[in-house]
Amino acid sequence: MQMDKQKLGDIATVEISGVDKKTKDGEQEIRLCNFVDVYYNWAITTAQHDGFMFATARPNEISKFQLKKGQVALTKDSETRDDIGVPTYIADDFDDVILGYHCALITPNKDILDGRYLNALLHTDYAKKYFACNASGSGQRYALSVEALNSFPVPMIPLRNQERIGEIFSALDKKIELNRRINQNLPLPDHSLRVVEVRLAA
Repeated sequence: MQMDKQKLGDIATVEISGVDKKTKDGEQEIRLCNFVDVYYNWAITTAQHDGFMFATARPNEISKFQLKKGQVALTKDSETRDDIGVPTYIADDFDDVILGYHCALITPNKDILDGRYLNALLHTDYAKKYFACNASGSGQRYALSVEALNSFPVPMIPLRNQERIGEIFSALDKKIELNRRINQNLPLPDHSLRVVEVRLAA
């Protein structure tokens, strides 16, 4: 039995951000979730808030690209075809954080598409192959157009099953993040002391 697929643009809103890192007079101060923030994180949470850089934006940009729980952001530009369309899940609501340029913001129709499921789906080889084949450009820069993103075929399963898949991957990500933090706090072995002991024994 073949799984039903729907175009992403039919079940979600896709917007391309053009908000840059500059600070301009007359604009409102905000924090910016940048390309690297999207690229290196499975999910964006309020724990990362203070690490986002300051910038400014116009009211219409803030309204359109303010990060809200349930959305998915992804990188729309890359130097290579096989490293484009890297997603992250927006796990919390933010009052003053908006998405920066070179990224797209996807807002799912919550009645039929779960953001965590979409995030997991966009991490698969299925999605990577689609993005690689549909990225435009050549040489040192490739990009995904709104049309390519809207046309991405999303395999549809019951919403509850989507939520379960999303919960599993979110739990795994939290465990990985916890292990990473534990490892960062472990003391490094004192190799210099070991060298001294070896020399004394020689």
